[in-house]
Amino acid sequence: MPRVRSISAVAVAMLPALALGPNPTAGPNVIGHAATRASVRTTISTHAWRVATQRHYGAPGNASGYSAVVTAGRRIWAFGGTNPGGQSSPVAEVWNGHSWGAPRMPAGLGNFLSDASATSPSDIWAVSGYGRYILHYDGKGWQVARRWRHGGVLSGVTALGPRDVWVCGTSVAGVRRIGTWHFNGQSWSAVTGIAADLFRASAVSPHDIWGIAAGRRSDAILHYGELGWRRIDTGRALVGVRWHDILAESATNVWLIGDAASHLGTGKLVLAHWNGTRWTRFNTAIDAWAGQLAAAGPGQVIGTATAAGLLAEGLIVDVTTQGRLTWSGIASSLGSGVGDAAYAPWSHTLWATGGILTKLGGDAAVWVRTLHRLDASAHPDTH
Repeated sequence: MPRVRSISAVAVAMLPALALGPNPTAGPNVIGHAATRASVRTTISTHAWRVATQRHYGAPGNASGYSAVVTAGRRIWAFGGTNPGGQSSPVAEVWNGHSWGAPRMPAGLGNFLSDASATSPSDIWAVSGYGRYILHYDGKGWQVARRWRHGGVLSGVTALGPRDVWVCGTSVAGVRRIGTWHFNGQSWSAVTGIAADLFRASAVSPHDIWGIAAGRRSDAILHYGELGWRRIDTGRALVGVRWHDILAESATNVWLIGDAASHLGTGKLVLAHWNGTRWTRFNTAIDAWAGQLAAAGPGQVIGTATAAGLLAEGLIVDVTTQGRLTWSGIASSLGSGVGDAAYAPWSHTLWATGGILTKLGGDAAVWVRTLHRLDASAHPDTH
């Protein structure tokens, strides 16, 4: 089954299913861990989303969308643009608690901003997947930090600070052209070895980083520690899933979201959790293309997805380590998609970014709602 990563968050491609390859075999760089599978208790959320902002950029026929959202201080940043993969321009919008603003982008940029990472209000990074460049915001303005001139795509960025940034450059199909790069505050260097195939990464600290190494037919989970990058043996419980995102909150709290092949030829949404001892896989009955993960407090995580149907609908799932899942939909008359989400703890609100289809093209949209705890803390993880 192909991995679909809709950076426009507006439409989902219905691609034919491909057979999944076996789980990567253990080698000298593999760390072994136990794994189990757990049942999921699913309910539908009754809490409504409201549109925080809806914008259209450029000509009426443009497909506008936001693909990434991050919190920095008490501000919400949304990133995207128009026409990903075509004639397009990047956009960054920021909510300061009272109004939206659009700081000036560097001149001459094209393409869509597809991912972002922030460590503070004065240290925000954003990458353009097709544009093959990375931007940095220092609290005063945006600058181009680097461009990659050769072909390929940038699939993610993970920042730990202004002198410690990782950029992933492996495509959704597991094709590496740009590869993985690291910035140490002075220069960029290409990463060699098994980490060169990183598709997504998430960091707890400079020596505790987790990642997904994308392959053409199967994925591997990697970990970076004092001895460098190593492959994790996740056991049989994680076999048969194309992983889309990873979120590491601590050494005992790591989440994955992805898709397992379904009879519809799309994917069944799957999540997995690492508790420091073993992996637990949570299968769901939801036919959807997996999106990204967002932290939501102890024992709980937020995931985005786009429903696999004739009319695209954005989905937000709220999952606990005990397998309790609550989901809500973000729908529109012609279709909508959600690419990313972020939790704002100071206001107890959840923010989601994506797009709304229109008769001519599409509008970029940000939605918001209050996040209600699922009482995960009352039932500590026993897996």
